[in-house]
Amino acid sequence: MKKIILSSLNVVEDIIYSVVALLLIASSFLLIYNEILTFPQVFQEANQLKVLIEIISKTLLLVMVLEILYTVRITMRDHVLCAEPFLIVGLIAAIRRILIISVETAYYQEKINTYMLEISVLSVMILIFVVSIVLLKKYKV
Repeated sequence: MKKIILSSLNVVEDIIYSVVALLLIASSFLLIYNEILTFPQVFQEANQLKVLIEIISKTLLLVMVLEILYTVRITMRDHVLCAEPFLIVGLIAAIRRILIISVETAYYQEKINTYMLEISVLSVMILIFVVSIVLLKKYKV
């Protein structure tokens, strides 16, 4: 009886991971489509830097989605949850936010103190993510 329940749970888990993977793939294609639509604005906008930062931000979001998809694939294959892809996603998210802040500071000078505090926190987070990734790679069994 225990074997039947465990195998049933494995099947349900695989189905759920498959649905998550399909949603991540669909999200990836929608992000690519959105980037393709955004790219011509670089040549039309007066402020090309803002559009370029938006494209870079979307590209980093796409990389984050792909890292999560990779994690789902590894989890489905090995039935083990890996920490490293989540750390990479966190690292990319922090870098992405810093890029967005760098553009926003040009338009919202009154929030400069808040932005500096946020960049400080994000910098510490980036350092922690990098150290964690290095330690994971160094002591991986």
